[in-house]
Amino acid sequence: MKSPILVKFQNELFFLIWRLTSEFRMGLKMLKNIFIIVVLLFAINISYATPVSECLSLNVTPFDKIILGDTGFVTVSTEYSPNGEYLLITCSKSTSISNNIYKHYLLDVDSHTFGEINYGIKEFSSYSMPGAKWAPSGDRIYFRVSRNAGPSDYGNCFVVCNPDGTNLRGIGTNYTDLSSIINNLGSIGSQNNLKWSPDSTKIVFDWEKPGDISFGVYLTDENGINVHKLQSEASQPIWKDSNRIFFITDEGNVVLVDNSNDLIRTFQPENKNERYVRFSLSPDREKITLTSTAGNGLFQTYISNADNTNLKKYISNIDGSLLTESVGGRWKQNSSVLLVDHNGCLYIIEDGENNRRLLYEGNATKPRWFPDGKRILFIENKNKLYSIDVNGTNLTFITNFGLTTSYFWSLSGDPQFSISPSGNIIVFTSALNPVTGKIVESEPDSINLKNIAAPLFIINSDGSNLTQVTPTIKGKYDTFEKWNPDEKQFTIGSVLFSKNSGWNYESSSLVELDAWNSSFWKNMSIYEIINSEVPATVDKVQIDESSSTNTSQVVKHEEASKQSPSFMFLQFFTCIMGIWLLHKNREQ
Repeated sequence: MKSPILVKFQNELFFLIWRLTSEFRMGLKMLKNIFIIVVLLFAINISYATPVSECLSLNVTPFDKIILGDTGFVTVSTEYSPNGEYLLITCSKSTSISNNIYKHYLLDVDSHTFGEINYGIKEFSSYSMPGAKWAPSGDRIYFRVSRNAGPSDYGNCFVVCNPDGTNLRGIGTNYTDLSSIINNLGSIGSQNNLKWSPDSTKIVFDWEKPGDISFGVYLTDENGINVHKLQSEASQPIWKDSNRIFFITDEGNVVLVDNSNDLIRTFQPENKNERYVRFSLSPDREKITLTSTAGNGLFQTYISNADNTNLKKYISNIDGSLLTESVGGRWKQNSSVLLVDHNGCLYIIEDGENNRRLLYEGNATKPRWFPDGKRILFIENKNKLYSIDVNGTNLTFITNFGLTTSYFWSLSGDPQFSISPSGNIIVFTSALNPVTGKIVESEPDSINLKNIAAPLFIINSDGSNLTQVTPTIKGKYDTFEKWNPDEKQFTIGSVLFSKNSGWNYESSSLVELDAWNSSFWKNMSIYEIINSEVPATVDKVQIDESSSTNTSQVVKHEEASKQSPSFMFLQFFTCIMGIWLLHKNREQ
């Protein structure tokens, strides 16, 4: 819908044109009329030329500019709460080769308030990154602290607490303060693979206590109390539901037990020399994939019903060869349909007599389900994004992107692209030549990472509105981290490669889509943030405009001029009037 101002301006233009024709009839010179028509055409071009695609207004703010913490800290981990209301960030500062100190902050992304989580400790140190995460219920957080200082002091322990740092406990221990947990890691042992039950009332995890020769699987309540062992010499627990748990034994069997450790089911490999090394459960908990090896460097992958019936090979016998790597596939949301990429082809594994179906044949990699489960996004020929309907139709080219080295993605651990919760937006990293701005078409080696820029882009899933999110900076690589469930925001990470082939993590940033909020952030206590009690006096942090980037630049790989229908109509009308005036002049 046109604004009243533009409508008024359009009416005035038509009135001027009418007056010009009247003046021509009174004998004005043809040259004057032509000159005025050209001026009108130029004015129309300025006033009515609008691109077909509209741009988002993006606000990109580094987290270190929001929290203004101590010098040397960078944000290394972000995690949205299940409802998207809060954002946990983990900040790190290196103190030695084997140790970093950390801080956790809680941000209310709607009210632009933030605060540091107070654990009552002077220096929060850990060997590995204690990235804070949420319990499924959203009312508890957890993280893992570690130490690597010799056999007697080595250890890892999960910590669970309220979002404000209260009601804290080292899981499976009597320690209720963070300082005691860190100082006693050598006596705690090593904990891994923590999983919350779907109802958030229980926790299962791996634990190798001091003196044990391998991990065992343990169960505890949501507060880390009342711990008991489910199985010795076992690991990789996964909840089937809130009362039953799968795990894998050191012997290579996959076992299902209940909370009381009563055996329900055992999955054993078909051959004596095989053992299962990993497994995956479908989102609806009806199917399970099992990957085995015979110790010869080759893998065999099977799919079965979760009740241990109808076991079938689904990867290795596609082309009659075994694999040299473990392949798991990707489950469709809330279903037991599996998506597999193998030798450039995409397959759908589902129920029915012909349970394996070829979806796409080419050079496809890294397939992803769209959230609605109706389409699949994938990379073709290393640098082109395509989507395809799950029935194999409607193959759609979305965009191409510049190639980065696989070394970088193994280093960062972040995805090269991600689909928004609604499926409408795709965010991806593209390597560019920092001088020319052109995309990099050949994969660079790790030595040349410092000579390439890899900014972040977003694009609609139909291929429209290609928009650059972060600036093109030589040696800087920006990657996607996490979506807010409401899709209004996402977080990104950055790595900067230097001339001496070294690299450093840059602070993560918050990207706000259609940003309208103030650049002010308020610093207050976590209790006040959670309870929405904003005090009369708070510390306000205003983001420096040089640090907070607002951009709506649409980046096109090929120059193209696209004009709106209203603009083209007015151009056409003005040209017709010019021809008519010339014709009338000749008649006189």
